[in-house]
Amino acid sequence: MTGGFHRLFATAAFCLWLMSTTSAFAQAESDQPVLLTAETLKYDQSLGLVTAEGDVELVQGGRTLIADLVSYSERDDKVIASGNVALMETDGTVLFADYMELTDQMRNGFIRDVSVLLADNSRSVAAYGERRDGNRTVLRKAVYTTCSLCPTDRTRPPLWQLKGDRVEHDAQAQDITYRDATFEMFGIPILYTPYFSHPDPTVNRRSGLLPPSYLTNDHFGQAIRVPYYYVIDEYSDLTLAPQYSTDQGGWLYGEFRQRRQTGEISLDGSITRVDDTYGARVGGEELRGHIRANAAFRSNDDITWGANIFRASDDTYPSLYKIPEYTSRNVLTSRIYGEAINNRHYAAVNAFSFQNLRPGIASSTVPVVAPIFDYSAVTEPGDYGGRWAFDANMANIYRERGTDTRRVSGSVSWSQPYYAPSGEIYTATAMVRADGYWVNDLNQTPGMIPARSDDTTFAGRVIPVVALDWRYPFVRDEGNVRQLIEPIVSAVISPYGGNKRDIPNEDSIALEFDETNLFSLNRFPGYDRWDGGPRLNYGFRSAVYGASGGYSELLVGQSLRAREETIFPANSGLNDQLSDYVGRLTISPGRYISFTDRVRLAQSSSFDVRRHELSATLGTNLTYLSLTYADVADTNLVDDIGDQEAIGGTLRVQLTQYWSTELRHTRDLSGNGGSLLNFGGLRYTDECFDIMLFAQRTFFSNRDIQPDTTIGLRFRIATFN
Repeated sequence: MTGGFHRLFATAAFCLWLMSTTSAFAQAESDQPVLLTAETLKYDQSLGLVTAEGDVELVQGGRTLIADLVSYSERDDKVIASGNVALMETDGTVLFADYMELTDQMRNGFIRDVSVLLADNSRSVAAYGERRDGNRTVLRKAVYTTCSLCPTDRTRPPLWQLKGDRVEHDAQAQDITYRDATFEMFGIPILYTPYFSHPDPTVNRRSGLLPPSYLTNDHFGQAIRVPYYYVIDEYSDLTLAPQYSTDQGGWLYGEFRQRRQTGEISLDGSITRVDDTYGARVGGEELRGHIRANAAFRSNDDITWGANIFRASDDTYPSLYKIPEYTSRNVLTSRIYGEAINNRHYAAVNAFSFQNLRPGIASSTVPVVAPIFDYSAVTEPGDYGGRWAFDANMANIYRERGTDTRRVSGSVSWSQPYYAPSGEIYTATAMVRADGYWVNDLNQTPGMIPARSDDTTFAGRVIPVVALDWRYPFVRDEGNVRQLIEPIVSAVISPYGGNKRDIPNEDSIALEFDETNLFSLNRFPGYDRWDGGPRLNYGFRSAVYGASGGYSELLVGQSLRAREETIFPANSGLNDQLSDYVGRLTISPGRYISFTDRVRLAQSSSFDVRRHELSATLGTNLTYLSLTYADVADTNLVDDIGDQEAIGGTLRVQLTQYWSTELRHTRDLSGNGGSLLNFGGLRYTDECFDIMLFAQRTFFSNRDIQPDTTIGLRFRIATFN
């Protein structure tokens, strides 16, 4: 239990402590002055009694105490505050009481009819409280809730409340204990415990059990998880979450975290023993699990280094066991890295290892990339705005079976902008790039793995490039609207023949031609393939910007080559002399409407759609409709993936102040497609309670991952979760 209920005891204890520091009554030393105001102030020397009466207000250290009457008896060493007593804390907490009495040099005390309004609007009351031995506060008949009371019937029980017959706060031990505690909902007791204990608010972390969770689905059946949190030291902690399910037996998940000034480490893993994998008996028990580690350290302001490791026992385990923060993917990537950034210089060294999750691909053909080195530097602009840039790359790619590659690449470029008096913008670029490859067992035939040999072949190339970019922006202001029309033309000249057959293609396979790389010097990602030959890129940009933040933008363009080119993948849109048309339309007239449409159309007269991506959002943060659509033509990069077309949508409606509903649907629109995900949820949320009833159906199949239906109930009670 955390939050406001803890502060009830800390506030009550502080109220007693504050009275003990008021030098105006106790004649004791105080670190901070006390400001006292009252209608009357009397001192009876014979009785040793100081009395302040009528709108008494004491202010000290940002805290304020208000009462109708405050008196201090030197003879009995007793302070009494009565009548509309209110204590306002610096954090916004307000304590109300009818009567307060302090004795024994303010070490012990008594408070009657305590009521507390906390900064988060939660509240608590107690019949009376006692202060003992200077460090223990005992409350009797205490009630706590974060729920607001019914405005039309203040006597109506809140949605939930916690009652305790006796609650004790030991400030020295930093513990809060409960005797005879009852948890009620709608005034009905639903949980009782004779004893309960937890740390007080001054404790940031302490070992102990965390709230359990329950789930049910087609794979696990019925499952319950009871996490345990263990504090190792000031910087480290460990969470163990054993789970037992009716269909899969035991499963253990654990997470270790450490954070220091120089960096942080997080490590999580899981393990289980099963006798059924991929839906078939394995003839004995088999271990399944995963391990994931993330580490990031900073040696100084310029140098960082670390690692990201992710491995699983098999390819379906992370998805089947719903590993936290895992999303469906085809590969798990592990990486060790170091980076240095100093002004305009950047250097990085990486090592990558991959675990394939797609069936039918041998792990022996998956590469290990270690090391891979990158360096980049950009000079300060010269007198006329021109600048030099330097880039270098070195990579070593190894396979147990297949092609091994060692690559060295470097380039130097110069760029000079010119702003004509007429408003035209010219940018001239010149670059020279050189690459060297040392290759073993070169394979240029998909699906074939060459025999292992020790022969090494060398291939090199030098690629010069010159380019000239021209833009002519026309801008017009009309009222609160600014309009932009900008034609763009870019000419690039580089020689043919930069892609020799003895140069492997390791990092330039996933080519996607769109508006983002229309004007790039090289449209291929990576280093292994080069977009050579003379070409002319041209496009048109139009935009409208409103003073209130709304805007619309349109960009369309095409590329013209000197001749047809065969180095690009099929359906890439770049094989012919005239490329496909690419464009993007973005419309956002206000904060409640957003629309983006990206498209690639065939350059033929039919204007066939080769790629179409659409996303739209309409509504506020509470009520909105979100739609996504994607239509992608087959690029022949992966044998078992053809044309793809899918649509997804999310509808969220805030029905009332507290009730909301959410519907999600994802559907494959291709030939043999169908539903991929159906989700529906009904949620109630207020200041003290959050509950959601949901149903979800997934349709994905991959051996032991089968279509799955989950019906669940999630709830959170403020302060307890």
